[in-house]
Amino acid sequence: EDQWVAIEALVADKRRALVVQRTGWGKSAVYFVATSLLRAQGSGPTVIVSPLLALMRNQVAAAARAGISARTINSSNTEEWESVQAEVAAGEVDVLLVSPERLNNPDFRDQVLPKLAAATGLLVVDE
Repeated sequence: EDQWVAIEALVADKRRALVVQRTGWGKSAVYFVATSLLRAQGSGPTVIVSPLLALMRNQVAAAARAGISARTINSSNTEEWESVQAEVAAGEVDVLLVSPERLNNPDFRDQVLPKLAAATGLLVVDE
């Protein structure tokens, strides 16, 4: 029930939402469902800021199970950054997971972030 309250706030009401819940409550379900609904309305991708590489891998797998296209930009996939950015620009990515360090990188901040911010449908800061 509380998950739907958060989803409604994000999608129907276009409000910001702070969801603080225990591990296993289903926070990722909130932003995956909200992403699907927003994308169906024509919104851009969801950007998830996530500090842990293992959590990013889990989120990509969970997104795939939910039928959501998710990619990452972090220190473990530097060789893929250009292709991921091209996929995002082409509208092929529903969820982009980015590490805080990548967001703070001057090149990323100056060259990638402005375009990404202009197109983002939802911004999530996860843990």
